[in-house]
Amino acid sequence: MAKKLFHLILTSLLLGCTADRAPGALFGPAAEPALVVDALLIVGQPLPLLYLRRTAAPGAVYDREVLAVSSAQVLIRQGRQEFAYQADPDSAGRYLPTSAPKVQAQATYDLEVQVENRQLRARTTTPPQLRVSEALLLDEQALTLKNRLKLFREVGNAAYAAPENQLRYLDGLLEVRFAPVQAAGYQVAIFSLDPASPFLVDADFVGDQDAGNFERQGNSPPLAATAEGKVSLPWFAVAYGGRHLFKVYALDQNWYDYTRTNPAENPGFGGGLAGDSFERPLFPIEGGIGLFGSASVDSVGFFVLPRN
Repeated sequence: MAKKLFHLILTSLLLGCTADRAPGALFGPAAEPALVVDALLIVGQPLPLLYLRRTAAPGAVYDREVLAVSSAQVLIRQGRQEFAYQADPDSAGRYLPTSAPKVQAQATYDLEVQVENRQLRARTTTPPQLRVSEALLLDEQALTLKNRLKLFREVGNAAYAAPENQLRYLDGLLEVRFAPVQAAGYQVAIFSLDPASPFLVDADFVGDQDAGNFERQGNSPPLAATAEGKVSLPWFAVAYGGRHLFKVYALDQNWYDYTRTNPAENPGFGGGLAGDSFERPLFPIEGGIGLFGSASVDSVGFFVLPRN
């Protein structure tokens, strides 16, 4: 029981994510086939890939290839600029931008999808650029400063090797601070970057055979916007040694509403808003369902050492 509870809490608080999500599982069953769009714009990064499929009938096995939509006209507008997308011949239902300029902060992007006689529309306004100002290792009890980590803007990828960024597993509390921006909410994600790094969880209810059940990446439930401008990384979200990337996202309204109302991503552990209980996520999309949202992000890199 203890082992199952530990794994449940870990996976609930840090659910693995992927850009190529399955609408049948992600968005829930639909009364009739509906267009499903999936695209996330990140400030400072190129325009993203876009996925377009249809929902399956309730109870049917979801087949990505069968339900992929590959004959749509896809366009994203930002001000007077238009960015056309074309179907990827190597992946059914995936669309590639014909040009991929970087996503601008505090800008409005409109999506238009035409499939035969059906049209899908959506809009996102990107948040301001998020900037991490400090990454601190604190004493877990007294919350006094033990160490100040080096940031990427200071030393680049050498941050992983910096002595200040060598963290002993379960020692101290990692706190990341940033200047709050105008955003609907925040979300954090952790990525273990070394596939061969050792499994570090040492507990009576976790055996060597359980190591494969722990994800090397995941994200938190949504965090309501706060004036404090700080988030902490709980050690139970880390299961492996080696290099780790900790990301903080400032979310637009679409991304925030979808995440906090999707039962699959926000099952009620450690996040969301009081009273949130939804059978279906909120879809701010006209003519379909899915997620067309945006965020800005900054990150901290560190290296996890075994306890002994």
